[in-house]
Amino acid sequence: MTQAMGDRSQKTRPIMGWWCVLALMACLTFSTQGTAADSVFSDASNPSEPGITAVWSRGLHFQTEGEVVPLAEDGIHDPTNDAVHLLQEPYESMAEFPRDSQGIIDWVQTLRQGLIDPRMSLTGEEKMYTVDFDIIFKNTGSMPHVRFPHLQHTEWLTCANCHPLIFVPQKGGNPVSMSAIIQGEYCGVCHGKVAFPPTMNCGRCHSVPNQANLRR
Repeated sequence: MTQAMGDRSQKTRPIMGWWCVLALMACLTFSTQGTAADSVFSDASNPSEPGITAVWSRGLHFQTEGEVVPLAEDGIHDPTNDAVHLLQEPYESMAEFPRDSQGIIDWVQTLRQGLIDPRMSLTGEEKMYTVDFDIIFKNTGSMPHVRFPHLQHTEWLTCANCHPLIFVPQKGGNPVSMSAIIQGEYCGVCHGKVAFPPTMNCGRCHSVPNQANLRR
């Protein structure tokens, strides 16, 4: 398949980014073992190690590097809404989630270990239909090619989450680039927000040997 999209309205991209964050947080049923977080941080306002508190603008939070960013300060939730204090803090809910070699939460393993139970819809009554095929992106220069696995994504996302607004379902219709991803387009709509950042563990995407390099 391809590389990412034609012209899209600039106004839809940030909306999709925030929607993706809010939708995932709303759909996840977290483990109730919140007290396990005590072994990592005492509380969000008084972390156990000095200097560990981060702000969202740095792109760091508990999911990526174990840093504490209270929901009222994450740049997503409305800090003036008293209801924000009723939500479970990520540093509590994610304390025992498995992480990859770079210390980033591995959501696939978290799902398969039964630590979360995503709803198939807002009501939880619909069924999820998985799709099991990969797309290989080959315009990666000297880097290994990129494998996009549909299975891991469709275990908790419907096709409409990505198609056709983010990715046109047509070969050659999506000019994906790292620059666009880092700026929050294509894969970057979710990766770097609710999924692992595109700049912190290259091997999770660039996992297919590049035959051009092997011949050198």
